[in-house]
Amino acid sequence: MNNLPNTANVVVIGAGLMGCSTAFELAKKNVKNIVVLEKNAIGSGATGQSSGVLRGHYSYEELTRMAVQSLETFKNAEDILGNDVGYQPVGYLFGVDHKNIESLEKNVAMQKQNGVNTGMISKDEVKEISPYLDTGQFGAFAFEPEGGYGDPVLLSQAYADAARQLGVKIKQHCGVKRILTSEDGSSIVGVETTDNNTVYTSTVIVCAGVGAHHLMKNVGVKVPIRGQRAQLIYIDPGAEIKKAPSFGDFMHDQYIKPEVSSGHLLLGNADHAAPQFIDPVDYDVDNYPKHATEEAIEKAIVKFLHCFPTLDKAKLLASYSAAYEITPDGIPYISRTPIEGAYLCTGFSGHGYKITPVVGKLTADLVLEGKSKQEGISLSPFRLTRFEEQDLLKPKHPYTTTVNSHV
Repeated sequence: MNNLPNTANVVVIGAGLMGCSTAFELAKKNVKNIVVLEKNAIGSGATGQSSGVLRGHYSYEELTRMAVQSLETFKNAEDILGNDVGYQPVGYLFGVDHKNIESLEKNVAMQKQNGVNTGMISKDEVKEISPYLDTGQFGAFAFEPEGGYGDPVLLSQAYADAARQLGVKIKQHCGVKRILTSEDGSSIVGVETTDNNTVYTSTVIVCAGVGAHHLMKNVGVKVPIRGQRAQLIYIDPGAEIKKAPSFGDFMHDQYIKPEVSSGHLLLGNADHAAPQFIDPVDYDVDNYPKHATEEAIEKAIVKFLHCFPTLDKAKLLASYSAAYEITPDGIPYISRTPIEGAYLCTGFSGHGYKITPVVGKLTADLVLEGKSKQEGISLSPFRLTRFEEQDLLKPKHPYTTTVNSHV
């Protein structure tokens, strides 16, 4: 590529949400000559496959704070980034069975202490928010009126545009073949692109999702991360639904996101008891199924109708198969590595979209300061060495479901 610079102060690998937000935050801090390299198009990887649900509901206090602080960017995106990001505050409803009522109450109390606009609500109140939901089978509910959903692709484009205005160069269809290190392997010296060009740099930030596995393996750094298949379907509910929040159903392990403009619903499976993993090699060359299986579709419909029995005229519209970038504990890496100048921002395990704004700031802090400058948020839980140190982030009040690492 003739316009690819030979040198850069920072190279960011991946122009998804994390790569673009990190580049923007670094440029805001007056870092010059930042180059973002993307093998396809902006937001075309895991970002473009995200369901886009927004919530502050976590059992992890650290992630709760990240979601709260990030929400301010979603609410004020046009002022901060100069573009609309599709934020729809339709609310986020969260339901549990009777076994998990106490955990829900304690987690909601923790969330409120950390700034989430949330609270327990009665089943009668749920009926006002989601009239078609059969509330009788649930134990309890919580509701966030400022939750809902947004558009991950619009957000990545907004960050990319804002970064460009600050001088960041984003090169699309320019993947990274390998990271280059010094002769002794101790420090970064550059990257080699898939079209055999070299960009020399002393700082590389790997925001490549599952692709981080191979890039770092080739320089001798093990990054535990796998692609977990996620199968999602779009349905026409068969009725005009005027009120529909995003819904985290922890009784049946599913989530539902409305589409305000079309009236359609997105159904996602949150049961991770028997995950299907995609080989990193297959993921890297885009060799995995792109549609949901008949079995997955049938399970999704059965779960949906169990919750919304009167919507029995719902029709399947489409399906797609995506890939979560999963770490062993379901917590991302925002971390330095054993190689001087090599940083990770990857492995978001389904959390990424809703905490993007803070992740960009944290990664910039890591590179420039070596520590977090974000109030109440530590980088320690996200370090790569946590597994060998056996020091993992754990919720105080986990839910007894198969989705704990996602909530």
